[in-house]
Amino acid sequence: MIKLLLHHILVRLDEPELKTASGIILSLDEKKERKAVEYGVIVQVGPTAFIDYGRTPDIVKIGDRICLNRYSGKEVIDSDDTSYVILNDQDVLCVLE
Repeated sequence: MIKLLLHHILVRLDEPELKTASGIILSLDEKKERKAVEYGVIVQVGPTAFIDYGRTPDIVKIGDRICLNRYSGKEVIDSDDTSYVILNDQDVLCVLE
């Protein structure tokens, strides 16, 4: 179980696409590569997220779909083998509605 501290946000990234828009099937290596901009769903928000910016942690909530930069955060694996990314609050580019 992962318990966030401070200003971090736990995100489950969307599964990579198996085909390109034009229908080309990607190899396993190509589909694992992270894109320039990625999308995911917030799983957990740290207790002091966004406070440094004069906001409260409830600016985002669990279940929000967000956009983040490719190299933002660190990938971690939970005890149940689920893969997540831990971000700093400043790495959230936007919330998708």
